[in-house]
Amino acid sequence: MQYTELQITTNFSFLRGGSHPEELVEQAEALGYREIAITDRNTLAGIVRAHTAAKAKGMRILPAARLDLQDGPALLAYPVDKDAYARLSGLLTIGNLRAEKGDCLLCRADVYQHAKGIKFIVVPPAALNTTFDFDHAFLQTLGEYREAFGPELYLAASRAYQGDDNKQLYRLSQLSAQLNIPMAATNNVHYHHPARRQLQDVLTCIREKCTIQTAGFRLFENAERHLKPIHEMHRLFRQYPDALRQTQEIAQACRFSLDSLQYVYPEEITSEGRTPHGRTDLSYLAGRQAAIQRSGP
Repeated sequence: MQYTELQITTNFSFLRGGSHPEELVEQAEALGYREIAITDRNTLAGIVRAHTAAKAKGMRILPAARLDLQDGPALLAYPVDKDAYARLSGLLTIGNLRAEKGDCLLCRADVYQHAKGIKFIVVPPAALNTTFDFDHAFLQTLGEYREAFGPELYLAASRAYQGDDNKQLYRLSQLSAQLNIPMAATNNVHYHHPARRQLQDVLTCIREKCTIQTAGFRLFENAERHLKPIHEMHRLFRQYPDALRQTQEIAQACRFSLDSLQYVYPEEITSEGRTPHGRTDLSYLAGRQAAIQRSGP
């Protein structure tokens, strides 16, 4: 029984994730995971800490990101190799340079130009409309995504425990068959343990500038956004086994690792002499990558 969680938000998604990357890796190991993906919002800043923690435990991290777009549904992006990772990094840098510090502005056209070698999962709307269907705007954009990404596109299937999960999964399965876009099971994780839900609620209130008493539907309805055991994910998607298989298909295709990165920089004069060429320094990469993601115009 295998499962790889492909949608995890850490505290590097500012005021959204309720757990550190290291906590999520530790919990994943305790639950028997061999690999997980980190998909923070419009940033790759959290994957270095996750990679370092996972490497110490013999696990694997799939570097990825959630792309929140100005003109379309969000996309989870998974580079399959180093070149694709470079394109994803360049895409995020473009979005950062357009925005104030801490923000990232990306459009569909930007993603289309950097899509080579990247697998995408579309994040559907959180709820169906009053006719228990998806709005026309989502359906129209989904068709455009299918034309742009072809077989590299998948549909995220998650259970939010909102009362209409079965209806939403059924509608997604219809779209999957109609547009030939496979479903991929995810859990939309925002913290490593259910007890962290209260902290995540506080972060939401800070982000939305409200109190717990007035937050209402801006909070998650329950504490189900935690990392679940593998057997539980198989139970939740027992009616859609293909979604579980597609999740593993994506994980197996994405073999890129941060271990393959090497930062090459010119010699510098320091108080201790010249620095060597071609040093591989993961902590330095972490700092540089985080700085790029935070940079403004």
